[in-house]
Amino acid sequence: MSRTELSALSKYFENDLISVQMKNLPPRLFVVRPDGTISPLCTHEDDVLTDVYVDPRMDGIDVDDDEVIEFYGEGYYSQRVVPSLGGGLGYGAEADDVWSIDEDMMEKLRSDNVELPNLDFGIAHGEKARGGAI
Repeated sequence: MSRTELSALSKYFENDLISVQMKNLPPRLFVVRPDGTISPLCTHEDDVLTDVYVDPRMDGIDVDDDEVIEFYGEGYYSQRVVPSLGGGLGYGAEADDVWSIDEDMMEKLRSDNVELPNLDFGIAHGEKARGGAI
């Protein structure tokens, strides 16, 4: 399949941040992926407040330009190594895709009532559940 078969987005490019309203839910923040689909974003508890990650609870979604409510600009893409016993990237360690945004954009998202779930992942979550580190 070609990019045009996967998605009808014509005005948006890879790493663009957009809000889309799905059914009767509040608008949600998405990132445009290299294949033309969009992925929902979230923040991680106990992490940098202006870093957003792909929400693992939803798969890539196809939309067209008419479904986009707002364009927020481009997110600054990087990867963050997932903590492991091995080395870093290139040595077999996994990495999460991350997009950095600024405080002004975060404030604009809040004022536009755009949903950006905050998920609690990682070792800190386990320690909190046990009542502290072992």
